[in-house]
Amino acid sequence: MMRQAVTTLGAALAGALMLAPQAAADTGQQVLVDSGAVRCDLSADNPAFGTGPVAVCALTNGQPWGMAPFESSKWNQRLNLIVVRGTGEFYWDRGDLPEPASTPVSVDGGEYHVNGWAVQPEGLRTKVTYMPTGHGVYVNAGNIRRF
Repeated sequence: MMRQAVTTLGAALAGALMLAPQAAADTGQQVLVDSGAVRCDLSADNPAFGTGPVAVCALTNGQPWGMAPFESSKWNQRLNLIVVRGTGEFYWDRGDLPEPASTPVSVDGGEYHVNGWAVQPEGLRTKVTYMPTGHGVYVNAGNIRRF
């Protein structure tokens, strides 16, 4: 009797989990900066990196950033993602940018606005700013500076 109740409860929980709504997929726009050397995902709400507006950038060659710290794991590799939240929080991370749903927009020619973010090429670097707060990062393939 007890075994049957546990089995029934387990089946009910499994059914409820399958019917539960999934987290909304991020609708971030990916942009290419620094002549295509850097790809950034600009989103209004990115659940993979916490909630709220987030810009995540990586080198398109798949290598870690030269100035990135080493991760604390047994392999001790340099981190390959920069993460900037709209609140100004900045940190390094390891992972991959998701494959873009559409072709990334090249932003070498002029200013671009999407999901509250402004991307402005400034000579040898690109300024990525979350417009409501003014926080962001200057980025190019060799250097990162947050503001």
